[in-house]
Amino acid sequence: MSRIRIARIVFVVLALALTSMALAQSKKQVDINSASEQELVAAGIEKATVKKIIEARPYRNKAELVSRQLLTREQYDKLKDSLVARQPVAESKPKPAGK
Repeated sequence: MSRIRIARIVFVVLALALTSMALAQSKKQVDINSASEQELVAAGIEKATVKKIIEARPYRNKAELVSRQLLTREQYDKLKDSLVARQPVAESKPKPAGK
């Protein structure tokens, strides 16, 4: 193979790698239970709605945004892939020793 052909192949591989990295970063999920106002706005939610979402925390699941009438079904369907409702990790209490 000629050097030009090898250079083209390397260029295509690098372009595909950069594209896939950009897609992975754009699909970052935003936690509705802990995200800042700016993060929720960046996810595509209107600022007035973001304030209501923050005030109504915590959520058991992201579908509660619709059931609590904070988002319409259409808005939710557009955003659902970029949202998540993580639950806080329960801290376990240490068991008393020797009993």
